[in-house]
Amino acid sequence: MRLWLLGIMLLSGVVTAAQSMYSMLVGGSYVPPLSVMQQIEKDFIGVIAEFDMEIQDSDLVYHFELINPLANSITQLEYRASDGKLLKQKGVKVTKDDLGEVEASRLITAKHQTFSGIIALVTKDHRAFLTDAKLDHDLGISYLELKLLNDSGKYKLAFDIENLRQLPLLQWD
Repeated sequence: MRLWLLGIMLLSGVVTAAQSMYSMLVGGSYVPPLSVMQQIEKDFIGVIAEFDMEIQDSDLVYHFELINPLANSITQLEYRASDGKLLKQKGVKVTKDDLGEVEASRLITAKHQTFSGIIALVTKDHRAFLTDAKLDHDLGISYLELKLLNDSGKYKLAFDIENLRQLPLLQWD
């Protein structure tokens, strides 16, 4: 009984957080993540491999990871969503956990694509806010996993980078 009640409480917290984020995005004036991504792609060397957003001290903040496979490095960037200002920048080395992202970023470079271009392609028919996006490579497929938020809640999409098509998402019971 306690586990069931704990599960309900956790689920309601996630739903409340998603509703809070949605209300903030609908009611606020923010630089779109896609615009910030395009600026990053102009200003930095590498491929964006990850994006997410969070609320910090009542401000919406965008987080990005930019992979430079040639330098074996990742640049972590944090931007204020209200004006697109760079808040933090940190460089780290690629680790074993990042190898899927590195492989997918190499494919994007080889195909002369950009992270922002793929995001625009995937989201063009969705009336939702992008909240997360991450490159990965698994089972021989380089793909982009996205999380979108609309008035009904969050949902996920997966997109095959090489074949430029949506992938089915596996559901685990």
